[in-house]
Amino acid sequence: MRLQLEIKGASPEEKHRGIEAAKAVLAAAGISAEEATGGMFALENWDNSSFDDDEAPTEDEDVAAAIWMGANKAAIMACCADWPSDAAPENYQFLELVD
Repeated sequence: MRLQLEIKGASPEEKHRGIEAAKAVLAAAGISAEEATGGMFALENWDNSSFDDDEAPTEDEDVAAAIWMGANKAAIMACCADWPSDAAPENYQFLELVD
């Protein structure tokens, strides 16, 4: 599996820079992209269940989701570092794990 970054208007070089930033966040946290996305899936599942206590993510899943969100934010910031501040997207989920 590999990381992919989809930001409209970003060059291949900018996307690569963003992916490398995301990888650095994951490596610093000592977690794989698969583990981090697993945390996000658990968090999204909890949201989809209307925050049912029985569906709440575990503490590890919550931490993994936070790391994934941090990696996504780092990817956006690195990708769009040379862009005007009003052109860079907000912190939405542009980072994906794909086959």
